[in-house]
Amino acid sequence: MPYRLNKGTFMVRCRHQGCPFNVHLEIAPTIMGMTESDVDTEARKTARDMAQVRHDSLHGRHHQLHNPEVRMTSGTIQLTGAGPVVIAERASISHVREYDKGETIVHEGEAATTVCEVLKGVAVPVKNERHRYTRGDCFGVSSLLPKHRRLTDVVAGSDRTTIAFYDLVELRKTDPTKAGQLFTNLIEDTIKLVSEHAPV
Repeated sequence: MPYRLNKGTFMVRCRHQGCPFNVHLEIAPTIMGMTESDVDTEARKTARDMAQVRHDSLHGRHHQLHNPEVRMTSGTIQLTGAGPVVIAERASISHVREYDKGETIVHEGEAATTVCEVLKGVAVPVKNERHRYTRGDCFGVSSLLPKHRRLTDVVAGSDRTTIAFYDLVELRKTDPTKAGQLFTNLIEDTIKLVSEHAPV
């Protein structure tokens, strides 16, 4: 059964020195493929082509769109005739973002307002680099406490690491089952982290 892109939004940035071109484009047409990777590749190509036209109308006299950064910032990839396989219903998510390897996903000391779920790739807490979060794992237990702050930086361990950020208060209203699943995953991860640092 093929996959399709549903309202993907892509950021495209020109890497030519000094070029200010940086746009967000919504891919309105449905893009389909036999695998998630096929859909992702075709969607990125479409976003790049759309950006090329816009860039050339603004900066074409000076330079071409140079080695563009193309990044998916929101959207879903679904099995046709099925629900989302990469991201839950949009109403349940504060936002989704994709990261390159080494980019910081959450910063130590910032307000912890969302729970984070890995949709693709790897996330690594800087204070415990042996620990890894992969697809389906959650982090951000600090968000369960009011006015609490992040306890460590978490960085992307691979390119195209995709993270969904959930506001659990809002999620409980729209999808209590998903909210309960995220809460359980956070508690299980916390127990695992404590056990890793427990004295022998």
